[in-house]
Amino acid sequence: MSIELTVYGTTNTPNTLGLGVFDGVHLGHQALLNQCDALLTFNPHPVTIINPSITIERLTTIEEMTHYIKQLYVLTFNDSVANLSAREFLDTIILEKIKPRNIVIGYDYHFGKNKEGTPELFKSWCDKHNIGITIVNPIKNNEAIIKSQAIRQQLKTNQASQALNNLGHSYLMIGTVTHGDNRGKTLGYPTANLVFDQEKLIPHHGVYKGKLCLKNQEFKAMIYIGNRPTFNTNTSTVEAFLLDFEGDLYNQKVHLYLEKFLRDEQKFNDHEALISQINNDINHAFNTP
Repeated sequence: MSIELTVYGTTNTPNTLGLGVFDGVHLGHQALLNQCDALLTFNPHPVTIINPSITIERLTTIEEMTHYIKQLYVLTFNDSVANLSAREFLDTIILEKIKPRNIVIGYDYHFGKNKEGTPELFKSWCDKHNIGITIVNPIKNNEAIIKSQAIRQQLKTNQASQALNNLGHSYLMIGTVTHGDNRGKTLGYPTANLVFDQEKLIPHHGVYKGKLCLKNQEFKAMIYIGNRPTFNTNTSTVEAFLLDFEGDLYNQKVHLYLEKFLRDEQKFNDHEALISQINNDINHAFNTP
């Protein structure tokens, strides 16, 4: 049996372990996380192993998840894990490998082959092994239960404000700065061009207010996602113009945070119109009370 469990952060035996995929670490996940000192998640996303025809664009990569969670157990989800019965999963992974004193799961947490494991079965197993268990009720926003799937759809379809509201935090994108075509520099607004993990969800095209963090430094940022229609290009890009920054970011790993959606991408008649709009965007984002 192939069981691969990686621990990020402290390796101390957790007092309280939360279980789930936690893609997005949204408000629902946070209600669970607030009761734990460690989490167990799965990589790759279980759905993509159970049904290989499905592709999941991740709201949160494992590296990004470690930004929110101090002690993270990552179970490699493969065919061996997918074929564990619910009780085999509990005995082999939870009891033998992690040994938590308490467990926290969501109201809809299912596990084991064919999702046969239910919160009720989990509770019965915990009672048998003298492990405390808490089952967290759904978290709603405007009567709708907050779900990662819905947030993915919101980010992809120009509902970024709703997505950020449901996430309860800025949208984090950890990427690497790469060389672009220097068009921003010629306009007087040099940008950092970023590339991300292939599985990372790239939000709806447009302009965003945000920030970029490099090591222990934080810079205000105007972020553009799109195909640069003014320049008649067809390749999608993510670019960040940093306020009050001078230097070279090439090949650096950075944390980019999308804080607010400002507008859709537009095609401008000339460079002057584009420069004028960039100025307006910056004033609106950072200088408007």
